[in-house]
Amino acid sequence: MRIIGLISLLMILIHTTSLAEIATTGNLLPNAGTGRTNMQSSNSTVDGFNNTNGFTTNGVVQDYTSMFGEIEVGGSGSISTSGSLEGVSSTKEDGSSFTITTDSLDGGVTLNSRTEIQNCEWVGSNHQCGQASTGGGQKDSYSTTITIKDADNNTLSTVTQNRNIDAGYNNNTHTYTDTVIHNGTGARNWEWEWSAQDGGDTNSTQLIGPNLLGAELKAILSDVTYSPLPPAVEEEIEEVFEDLITEFEQIEEIIEMEEEVQFEVIFFEEEVIEMQEEEQFEEPIMVIAQEIIKEEEKEEEMPVIFETFTQLTEEEKEEEMPTVFETFEELITEEKEEEKEEVVQEEIMQEEKEEETEEIAQEEAKEEETQTASNEEEETNEAPTKEEEKEETKTAKKEEKEENTKEEKKEEKEEKKLVKKEEKKEGKQVKTKDEKLELIMAKIDDEVKDISKNLQLKSLIKLKQMHNNEMIGAYNIPFYKPKNIYKDQINIFDNRDIYSNITLSSYYKSDPMNIQHRKIEKIKQEKKQLLIEIEALKNG
Repeated sequence: MRIIGLISLLMILIHTTSLAEIATTGNLLPNAGTGRTNMQSSNSTVDGFNNTNGFTTNGVVQDYTSMFGEIEVGGSGSISTSGSLEGVSSTKEDGSSFTITTDSLDGGVTLNSRTEIQNCEWVGSNHQCGQASTGGGQKDSYSTTITIKDADNNTLSTVTQNRNIDAGYNNNTHTYTDTVIHNGTGARNWEWEWSAQDGGDTNSTQLIGPNLLGAELKAILSDVTYSPLPPAVEEEIEEVFEDLITEFEQIEEIIEMEEEVQFEVIFFEEEVIEMQEEEQFEEPIMVIAQEIIKEEEKEEEMPVIFETFTQLTEEEKEEEMPTVFETFEELITEEKEEEKEEVVQEEIMQEEKEEETEEIAQEEAKEEETQTASNEEEETNEAPTKEEEKEETKTAKKEEKEENTKEEKKEEKEEKKLVKKEEKKEGKQVKTKDEKLELIMAKIDDEVKDISKNLQLKSLIKLKQMHNNEMIGAYNIPFYKPKNIYKDQINIFDNRDIYSNITLSSYYKSDPMNIQHRKIEKIKQEKKQLLIEIEALKNG
């Protein structure tokens, strides 16, 4: 029953965690509800400042919220605040309200902070304002720090990021976001701080640093329905597991006792009972003994099987690679030997052809000698007439022409035979190379079953086959020959400093457009100041 109860509790917990619901608070900072002020962007949704109530300032910080809706900083300064997350009202996804509890905080908390600033009181700003002429030529920097703390104000999670982006007033302001997350338990409090520093002089008492125009901090709860296990349930689970452990131990002890008793009974029956009674108990004794032997064999078989399997796999891994490489090397050596044999056969064929041609020439020379000798004998024996001489000359010419035609035909036949033989040899070589490659690939497929190793070996063999190609060397011709056209050139260099007395800041100060812009900004500031003074006089 305890096990069933434990399973039901776990199912309930799984069901509840799957139904997590998010809730978001409003602005947690003291300026919540202020809305947009005069110096903020027209598109801003960040709360501005009417005062600094609820905030703590440090360093050179001036409150100009009543006049301009901003908090100005000198060389360095900061403004901070903190608060509790418990009891804060929030809005769930369905639009209903939810008051934050400690259990809901343990489901996970995220803090999102949005900050709106101006950073134009330095010489290089694109939106120069205020005391930019005395603010130096370096960018001013600023940062927002948000922290999640526990009930004892120990830091659980925090984030800080320094920035120095250039920004002006109104639609030229800059708004940025910082986020910190804590997914564990114990989150109870929060802390927020904004700090700024002048880029040139951090010790300056003049208000030449960045200014804070608006800020907000919102908390997002990951699971408002989160609830930890009650202590009673945790104790129950621990007791169930302890009982299960004790029960398993008891079962093991009982099994051991039964096995000992069975062995004792068997040995006792074998010693005491007579031969006739032994026949009656032979079958159960044999069955029990066989079962014990089978169990022992199974226990012994498993490690042996695993050992043999691991040995075989290791042997296969060790043997696969060398066998394949050995076969590949054997085939390459066979190819080389066959190529050598082919070259030797070609040389022998050429020698045989040369010997045949020499024999034919010798035979022709002998025939000519015999013909000349017979003609001389006929001339000595008989006096030839003029007609016979003409006929003899005609026949000789015909015979010479016939012999020439025969020789030419023989030479043409021999050339055709040689061409055919060479073409056959080339075809055979191509076929044999392709066949050998196919044999190698087939052998790899038979012996190497691992796909990655199979592909690696095939790629290596193909690369080696391509590397052995002799035709590649014939095409190793440079595209063009390098030629130095520009020799003995004069090194022309002008080291004159044209803008020696001019800097960017000085040029920018003397720029007429910049001067006009500054005058306009000054007039606007004076106008705003006069309007404020008029309103003050009207109000007494």
